[in-house]
Amino acid sequence: MGIEEEEAWELDMVLGQTVALLERRGHHEAWRLLLDATGLDTEVTEGGFGGPSLAFILLVEPHMSPLFTDDVHELIQDAFLEVARRRGFRNAYHLLIRDALPEVGEDWRAQYKSLAAARPTNQARRERTGPSVLTEDGLALASQEERTVYLALKEIQTTVTPEDRTIAIAPLPGVRLRAGHTWTPDITVFGNGRIVIFEVDGPHHRQARRYADDRNRDLQWQRCGVPVVRLPVEDLTNHDQLIKRLREEILRHLWPR
Repeated sequence: MGIEEEEAWELDMVLGQTVALLERRGHHEAWRLLLDATGLDTEVTEGGFGGPSLAFILLVEPHMSPLFTDDVHELIQDAFLEVARRRGFRNAYHLLIRDALPEVGEDWRAQYKSLAAARPTNQARRERTGPSVLTEDGLALASQEERTVYLALKEIQTTVTPEDRTIAIAPLPGVRLRAGHTWTPDITVFGNGRIVIFEVDGPHHRQARRYADDRNRDLQWQRCGVPVVRLPVEDLTNHDQLIKRLREEILRHLWPR
């Protein structure tokens, strides 16, 4: 095993034992977050012990960064540094959380020039990073399932709601919340001076980690007084039932009795 391979193996063991230690102590949210990290790196910094110290850098996808709140970060860092120092990293001092760098190919200029020329009019940040964009009415959508919900809402908008009590539909708007989170709700609907968010949930949303993430996002919206309605993809196959469900949610949240 070469020096670089040995170092990578040792870092992976530090991360693994941190997960195990947090799990043993019952900190389930913390150790599950670490499972989704994309990498671990180190850099030498000044301070901490009066001389050079070692900072560990946990690389995560951008949408995960807000989940590392101050309390969670402190909990993970304490366990991580305990493990690192006991495994020989005596000058371990920090655990930093940073966004992982995106992968790009040699043709990245051409790819992103094409996206810039054809990008949709809404703030769909996630979808602009891919090679293709699903659009409807010039607005970006993340999946065929979201397009199904968008079309159903548009049907309600054009054939059900009266002209003076109609709705506005905004798929994938980029939104910044107070805690510093920048999220993109699937579809936001406006009406009667109120807002409701519709999220389309695939089977992966029922996994324990994703379920916890969804609950955390819903809580952030609740703090803004914005309700969130989650639609399982299994409920989108029956058009009439989908229209009925959407109408009920719109009336409940936008025109409450």
